[in-house]
Amino acid sequence: MPLPLLKKVLPAKARLSLRKFFWLSRSWLYLGGKVYCPLCETTFRTFLPFGSERRPQALCPRCHTLERHRLLWLYLQEQVKIKERPLMVLHMAPEPILQKRLKNLPNLHYRSADLTSPVAMDLVDIQALPYPTASFDLILCSHVLAHVPNDRQALQELRRVLTPTGQLLLQARLHSHATTVENPNAKTPQQRLKAYGQADRFRNYGHDFAQRVAVQGFKVKAVEYANSRTPEEQAWLGLGNHELIFVATHSAHGVA
Repeated sequence: MPLPLLKKVLPAKARLSLRKFFWLSRSWLYLGGKVYCPLCETTFRTFLPFGSERRPQALCPRCHTLERHRLLWLYLQEQVKIKERPLMVLHMAPEPILQKRLKNLPNLHYRSADLTSPVAMDLVDIQALPYPTASFDLILCSHVLAHVPNDRQALQELRRVLTPTGQLLLQARLHSHATTVENPNAKTPQQRLKAYGQADRFRNYGHDFAQRVAVQGFKVKAVEYANSRTPEEQAWLGLGNHELIFVATHSAHGVA
């Protein structure tokens, strides 16, 4: 059945279930002992290429997670101590396998949220979150903000619902330019596709991403967590070498 027709006939959850079945049915083709996915806890002979630029060793053949997901999961375990601490957690645009792992941890009070995701527990707009102020100790927001019309408002909302001692963990695709590219005339999906390379993007972040976050009342630290591993370990875990985790906490000065 052609993909456009499949989208009309089957609801999003059913399509996701079909994709998961397809992934699992093919994952045995790649079983081996050269690489290891810490999320689905399976070894393979290789990770798969992914992306328009076809990054090598990127995609897990079983759970379809990428370098950034594996890196974040390791950071959560080793630095946040996600399996040990009692935390109120908000997960924006949840990745299915990461949501599954987090929901199964008895020490967490976990909520996931998105505007359209079929697996999110709450259907909400990140620009107007329905949660009480200071209600989450940890917020995960990976590759979301570039797809939000008003990322400044989204960051202010994330800051509002974060506890005073909480952490917001951000990941974003950073482009080679120094400053973020936003075209106010790119209003339609076709115009955004031409301007940013994706129809659902509203900007391409540059190397000023941390500064853009900080302006909204955060103290931001960029962590190159893959470098906590040897090159051999990075290859074994498929971490890549360009992924950053931005750890944002409340700034004492509030919103600038």
